[in-house]
Amino acid sequence: MTPRKGNARANRDAHNAYETGFTLLELLVVMAVVLVIIGLAVVRFDDSGLRATRTSAERLSIALESARDTAIYSGKSLAFSSDGTGYQFWRSDEMQHKWLALTDQTALLPRKLHNDVRIQRQFVNDKVQPLGERLVFSADGILEPFALVLEGGQARVRVVGDVLGRITVEDFQDARDGTE
Repeated sequence: MTPRKGNARANRDAHNAYETGFTLLELLVVMAVVLVIIGLAVVRFDDSGLRATRTSAERLSIALESARDTAIYSGKSLAFSSDGTGYQFWRSDEMQHKWLALTDQTALLPRKLHNDVRIQRQFVNDKVQPLGERLVFSADGILEPFALVLEGGQARVRVVGDVLGRITVEDFQDARDGTE
């Protein structure tokens, strides 16, 4: 008995459709990969400046800790100052009664902040202090409590130093800068 022509054609069409189509599992895998890529892109582009601001604050806190440690180990006071877009460190020249810019220590060389990140405010003992005023790191390791408010894009972060010399970075939501 010979197969009917109509059935063979239907079988061939069904077989070809199965071979050329995608399975549900393949479609789900592709969609999952696309969603992961989109999710990463949204996180990367929608941080409102938080990543750059936080990175700048962490670098600044490391430099401030280095200045604190250098002051303790050298037995000479060091200071920090900022114009808002960058910062530098100073050493005390007690013979001439003035501050000299540090130029011989890599970790404490003058630096510019990342992209559009700026130091907006400086507080010492909970009082606003103009930018450019020096924060002093004494040789005994005791600090006047301070806070530096950094802003980049819509993000705000604080670098905080306490009387015991601890320096931390805080997200603005967790911090008070005395203005709100």
